[in-house]
Amino acid sequence: MATSKPSRVLIDQTMLCEAARLLSGADAPRIRMGHPLAWTPDTAERLVHLATLLDALLLYDELHVLDAQLPHDAGTLPLRQVLLDRRILRPVDTRALSANIADELTGFLRDAETFQEPWSPRGLASGEDVANSVRLLLAHPDESGESTNPRDRGIASIMRGEAEGDLSADRTWSSRPADPLRTLGWTMLTNIGYFHSGAIYGGVSQLRTFVYWRVSAHLRIPFLPSLHRLPAYHLITDHVRRTVQDCVYEVVADSFRTTVDEVYEDENPAPLYLPPALALFLNHLRAHGDIAMAVDDLRHQHRKLRRALAELQQSLESGSTLGDAKAARHRLNAALDALRGDLDPPDQAVAGTVDQLIDIVPGVVNAAAHPLDVGGYAEALVARPAEWIRSWWLRRPVRSAIRLSSRLDNLSRYHRLLGEATGQHVDPDRFERLRREYGAALTVYGGESRLPAAIPSPTAEPPEQEARARFA
Repeated sequence: MATSKPSRVLIDQTMLCEAARLLSGADAPRIRMGHPLAWTPDTAERLVHLATLLDALLLYDELHVLDAQLPHDAGTLPLRQVLLDRRILRPVDTRALSANIADELTGFLRDAETFQEPWSPRGLASGEDVANSVRLLLAHPDESGESTNPRDRGIASIMRGEAEGDLSADRTWSSRPADPLRTLGWTMLTNIGYFHSGAIYGGVSQLRTFVYWRVSAHLRIPFLPSLHRLPAYHLITDHVRRTVQDCVYEVVADSFRTTVDEVYEDENPAPLYLPPALALFLNHLRAHGDIAMAVDDLRHQHRKLRRALAELQQSLESGSTLGDAKAARHRLNAALDALRGDLDPPDQAVAGTVDQLIDIVPGVVNAAAHPLDVGGYAEALVARPAEWIRSWWLRRPVRSAIRLSSRLDNLSRYHRLLGEATGQHVDPDRFERLRREYGAALTVYGGESRLPAAIPSPTAEPPEQEARARFA
């Protein structure tokens, strides 16, 4: 096979910078808007960010971030600079995306404004103002000219900063709503509408998640969300998959002249067992005290893993049948099995899956009307020519996913190693509290449901116990 194109993933600045701040012992930047920060990451959360970032370094050749959201202390963070110097970290120039994403957001929020009663105890923000703030942020206002609307500048300024809302403030529902995407939009406008309070940070957190979701769709690369962004991002993608997949599977089967069962089989995620990147990195850092050397060693030792994932994406993009896709997945599984055999010790492996996204492809739904109408998107998909459907199905971005509960279980073992390598200390019990906090949010936002069912880990509990224990 020819040299594979580099594998790419979009990460957010929160993950990158909080991981880097953990290693350098830096405090979170203070908010300069006159309001206290509702959410401040502690050491345990920063360790989750670092572990997720290191897994991305194992799996992907390039890590992309938005150049429009650059924290003011970014230049002082050694880990970030190491990744830039090695051209692993690639800033995304968002200027070409600003108009399209703002238009999508305008249509989406227009629906959200009328979704529930127009009255709110806080007052809804204007969807047009919010969309204009995103347009301003992504268009690089220093070059394109500032908006004359102080409201636009205020929201864009908060988005450009480091503030995130408190997770509990985002979780305003007691159960999953019937139309979660529009409910999320309404909640976003409600929080942002309460401008002169800390509630705006919760709305801006949701807005950032929306922007990352749409940037990843336009770039056709997967998005790996930070811990704080995970619940809302999962809500969006899970709702799209739930709504679209049943009708799409049938039309995909017709386009390939095969059965729905074969399409379901094609959708089965591949089991992924990653080496304990955090332990390897911290051990190296403890021994040598050099972040750059620790990154280089981690990348070099696991270059075959990145190559296997990149070759899967390239094989899928060059294939034309489900048989081609199945053969590509068999090659990936064989490579992953061989790499898994090299894990030492094997019980330290981090369990996850590899699959392909079902997402809203830009331009399929009329952008002038309802660009993110999920039901309309499914109808538009099935109306496409068979050749287009085959190409879209095979070329969907390949993504990796690690179950949050598994992640937190693994991290609770490393509190001593973290202290010895970085001088930072964390209470192991804090990971159990994180499990409860984020587990509750993920349960409301949709849990880990997926069709077909995810492949269980070798030590998986019986299904009824796993359902209860997953985010217990």
